[in-house]
Amino acid sequence: MKNIHKYLLSLLVVSCSLFVAHGARAAPNELAQVQAQLKQVEQQNKAAEQQVKKSDANVEQTKKDLVRAAGRVEKLEVERGVLRDNISDLEKNAKTLEASIKANQGRMADAAASLLSMSAQPAFSTDDAREYVLTSALLTGVAGQFDAEMKAAAARIAELEKVQEQKKAEQTKLAATAKKYGAEKTELDKLLRTRTTQNEKLRAEQFELQKKLRELSARAKNLAELTAGVGGTKLSADASFSTKKLNAPVGGRLTAVFGEKSALGLVSDGWRIRTRADALVTAPADGVVKFADNFKGFGRVLILSHKNGYNSVMAGLAAADVLVGQEVLAGEPVGRMPAAGKDGARPEMYLEVRRGANLIDPARLFNEPE
Repeated sequence: MKNIHKYLLSLLVVSCSLFVAHGARAAPNELAQVQAQLKQVEQQNKAAEQQVKKSDANVEQTKKDLVRAAGRVEKLEVERGVLRDNISDLEKNAKTLEASIKANQGRMADAAASLLSMSAQPAFSTDDAREYVLTSALLTGVAGQFDAEMKAAAARIAELEKVQEQKKAEQTKLAATAKKYGAEKTELDKLLRTRTTQNEKLRAEQFELQKKLRELSARAKNLAELTAGVGGTKLSADASFSTKKLNAPVGGRLTAVFGEKSALGLVSDGWRIRTRADALVTAPADGVVKFADNFKGFGRVLILSHKNGYNSVMAGLAAADVLVGQEVLAGEPVGRMPAAGKDGARPEMYLEVRRGANLIDPARLFNEPE
């Protein structure tokens, strides 16, 4: 745009020079040529402005499409996670029932053997009424136990069949979501690549930015210093964050809340959220990326700057899919959580919110993750 304006200015200078040099003797065709060139530049300028507006509109549309796609993918990931957990629980239940049925079979075999042995070789005299009554009672008790074990076995077998049917139904549901999830994931990845292409200019500026941020990261002793160092929006009299509570950046279960003391007596400055493996992380609110890199044992740390002096800090990510300086919308995908540990342990995100130097309880701003 600046070059076009310079070109316009140079043409105007040329036009004035012609008038000075030739005065009233300037040929009409020379003036016509200058006017034609000016008109052409004006048209080019308008076309360039339209192209910039179209490009900006495309970027905004990509962001909105990403928010929608991320919502669909996250919903399917939660659904598939619940189905996997259900299948796992049903498998454990089935194993418990199978073990119970096996133990029951052993007891039934012992009871049946006792009955057969006693009926084949009675250990009493038919002339002794007392022994007869006692033995009869014993046989009745064994028969009763045998009958109870038979009924218990039948109930457990029926329950096992029901559990196996439920497991099969859950597996069918899981398989049914696989194709839809694959299609939604492909669409999300495609949109992420589009966003990367649209941010090429920003990517070209990353080297110097990242160099400065890594120097800051090396000096900062903790997340508080790092957050203060990257800066944020100006504090104002308006301390509002949003008109309503927003969704947390990742789904999961809270394992620690703001102000909670650990076993070591340390006070939590934010939330700890146990997430699904490889869970999608989204921007908790509209903002600008201020930091996206590893930091002192916290894994990948992402800091977003929001309006009215708020900064959100998300630690424990495996990857960040955004660039420093990039503007993001609430719900726009910004990264992924790590895979499950070797022992099956699920990853945890640490979420902290600050306004200036002050810590803010995330519960004031966000809905509890699910």
